[in-house]
Amino acid sequence: MQPEELATYPAPLYPVPNGYIVYGSGSLVFGLLIFINVAILTFTLFNLPRAWVYIANNRSEAFQGYLLRSSTETESGLDRSIILQSKESGSLRHSIPTLGSDNPLSKQWHFPIHLSLRHPAAAILRYRVFGNYTVVQTLLMLGYAFAVFFVGFSETNIFLNSIPIGWVLASQIPFVYAFATKNNIIGLLVGVGYEKLNYLHRHVGLLMVIGANVHALGTIYKVTLLGLIPEMLAMPYIRWGLVSLAAFDILGIFSIKYIRTKSYNLFLGTHVVGLIVALFATCRHHPICISYVVAASVLYGVDHILRAIKTRITVATLRTIPEMGLTRVDIPSLKTGWVAGQHVRLRVLSTSIGLWGMTEVHPFTIASATNMEEGLVLMCKKTGNWTNKLYEMAQTAESTQRGQESVRKVRVMVEGPYGGIYNTTVPNYSGAMFIVGGSGVTFALSAVQELVLASDRSRTKVIEIVWCVGNPAALEHFLSLFAALVSHGSPAGVRVSVFYTRASTYSFGELPPGITLTPGRPNVEELLDGLVVSMMSRGGTHGAFIGVCGPTGLGKDVAHAIWNFDVDLKEAIGGIQFHDEIFDW
Repeated sequence: MQPEELATYPAPLYPVPNGYIVYGSGSLVFGLLIFINVAILTFTLFNLPRAWVYIANNRSEAFQGYLLRSSTETESGLDRSIILQSKESGSLRHSIPTLGSDNPLSKQWHFPIHLSLRHPAAAILRYRVFGNYTVVQTLLMLGYAFAVFFVGFSETNIFLNSIPIGWVLASQIPFVYAFATKNNIIGLLVGVGYEKLNYLHRHVGLLMVIGANVHALGTIYKVTLLGLIPEMLAMPYIRWGLVSLAAFDILGIFSIKYIRTKSYNLFLGTHVVGLIVALFATCRHHPICISYVVAASVLYGVDHILRAIKTRITVATLRTIPEMGLTRVDIPSLKTGWVAGQHVRLRVLSTSIGLWGMTEVHPFTIASATNMEEGLVLMCKKTGNWTNKLYEMAQTAESTQRGQESVRKVRVMVEGPYGGIYNTTVPNYSGAMFIVGGSGVTFALSAVQELVLASDRSRTKVIEIVWCVGNPAALEHFLSLFAALVSHGSPAGVRVSVFYTRASTYSFGELPPGITLTPGRPNVEELLDGLVVSMMSRGGTHGAFIGVCGPTGLGKDVAHAIWNFDVDLKEAIGGIQFHDEIFDW
């Protein structure tokens, strides 16, 4: 039997290389693309008012958070600095801004991220199910999967004609790349960072792996029944299809969470090679895929061009914070260009971290506000081989220019900034609480310092930091910083509550006013009650901002506490805005 005959016996088997066999499913695939783009447009329209209000409120800094740079401006708020003491590392300087009140309080427009947050049903959307996925994320994934499978299976029997699955698979190539890029056009439109869309990249990638196997198995089943395997394998486009299938399966197998967390380099290597092979083989498999691959390649290329533009090579200073197993990275040459809550991707250009380690890039939340003496500050927790080597490098002193302080200077490559609290002006909320765990304190530090800087144009009346740590001795390194924040002459009162879970005989004596140290885990419901009472006593009616940075369990606990919180109290304060930065993307 000839290839031309195969195409019509007993149902269309496969498009022959010299022409297309058009199926009714083609219109459904086009409809699927329209459906996905309309969904993106809908979320974009919801984000537009918030983005417009953010730009209107921050005209001079509306585009802050895109490029790291050295500040050329003289900031009046840099006349106070405090010292973070370290048993092993000596003193660590950290600036705290002191602002005058030259500018009167300017009432800015306030637009919460979700107008329905006051309604009890809205909190359900933040409830976490199936591990780390919220209800809204789960609904999006289910809807996406339903749309893809409906188009792929609705008008065909996969054992007779699996080609529609191939059409659907090809149409998703640009989206799986779009959801993965660091400079994410979809994230920019809908108002979230790329890390908030990464779950969709994994989800669409999984659907593509499933689709590729269904597409191949359906064809193999039919060809086997007809006894035509040798004839089909003789066709080049079939062989390229098998190569593409193998590449997709490798991508799927080595992208499971266990391998990503236990052997990230293996995941990354197979991901890069697999994606290149899959795209090339897919184009050779059928010409209809070329346009989709070109679209994905453009997105990928533009993303890497922007990454190069956002990359800085400079010198960093490394110090250790032993009680927390942290490496503090100070980059004094980078003074501005980020906003609170953003992170950068760090690469160390030193053979001390290993030749393979020099190729690795790791994300870390920025711990400092802009235009500070120490520049951009990162706190890197020991969690794997790379961060352990970074800590060991910091222990090896190469410079002692700051008296007794032992530091290590190293050349680094910094890419970013990324993420953050998109289009949300935290100073426009009447209350702000930051609940953080371990090294997640970096998120709270940068955010609270930004609030202090904005105190002359802020509605915020209450600021609270809730820090959960294992070892209470970790507080020693941040005590002076916390005390400076609490005692700062800001209209908003700052309180710091530190909770520790590990038994310890460490003693601080009497802590400064506004700072508490308590054994055990925090009761989030009680903390929310206290925040609301403080806000109401000060007439705060513009809502509360709750920011979380830490492990998955912490974010889940806070989300559930907000979900269960009294509806009338939510209404009384103007709603609760929840934002989380979880250590598991």
